Amino acid sequence: MLIFLYGPDTYRLSKKLAAIVEEYKKRKSGDFLVIDATVDGSGKFFSALGQNSLFQEKKFIVAKDVITSKDFKEDLIDHMESVVQSGHNIVFCQEGKVLKTDRLLSALKKNSQVMEFVPLAGDKLTTWAMGEFAAIGSKIDRPAVLLLTQRIGNDLWRLSNEIQKMGNYFGTKEITAADIEKSAGQETETNIFSTIDAIALRDKKQALFLVKEHIGKGDHPLYLLAMMATQFRNLLLVKTCVEEGLPTSQLGIHPYVLGKVTAQARRFKAIELKNIYGLICRADLDIKTGKIDPGAGLDLLISQI
Repeated sequence: MLIFLYGPDTYRLSKKLAAIVEEYKKRKSGDFLVIDATVDGSGKFFSALGQNSLFQEKKFIVAKDVITSKDFKEDLIDHMESVVQSGHNIVFCQEGKVLKTDRLLSALKKNSQVMEFVPLAGDKLTTWAMGEFAAIGSKIDRPAVLLLTQRIGNDLWRLSNEIQKMGNYFGTKEITAADIEKSAGQETETNIFSTIDAIALRDKKQALFLVKEHIGKGDHPLYLLAMMATQFRNLLLVKTCVEEGLPTSQLGIHPYVLGKVTAQARRFKAIELKNIYGLICRADLDIKTGKIDPGAGLDLLISQI
């Protein structure tokens, strides 16, 4: 089984990956490996493929950022036939936009099940939000959902976080547009960038304090983790561009954010950013597969950075 999950909607991509991993672990145990291509390279991946267990059981491997890592990407393209013939269960992941002309995308389309996660809009976004409210046992009328998505947009991490907070606050009461006007989005972004700044500056005491403030206000640890992942991914991309002499303008990051990220990137070595991003990816998967409590997982992550 080979699966490729990719696209800019990292929320639904992440949920799908967690569901695949959970389903696999229900049926089997052991022989499970997560590889971050930007940190581990291709060596660890192909070494795992070549190691056979005593009973020749199939391995389950999750490989992230397979297109971001140029070396991993080229090695995977060159050895695609052997990967297919290995018979192992492998999920390849790539967050963000992938060009339709990308060589690895073309190779994976021929040899695996491919799922693209594009941002939701219009009726699809409204339907998704209604479903999220229903899933937590909350009621909301359609005008309220339309207003909520207009105010929050299609950032599903932020929208999911807001839905959870509103569900906790309003309980079984049907949420109306008037309720959205009064409450939605008022504090969701409060101090979030200060929190990320503290983490980037490696001020662990301040970062832990701000994270506890966020959780106290109802922000979910996975939402905060997603914000961290975005920040450190941007730091890594900017650092790589600077070291390779490439223009950072090609990254598509908003100029204001790019300025802050560029300044922060100077405080890190590339290998440090790769290691931190790898820790974030591991924490994300451990939380979503139930290996660790979300709050404890976030605290542990910050202590490791």
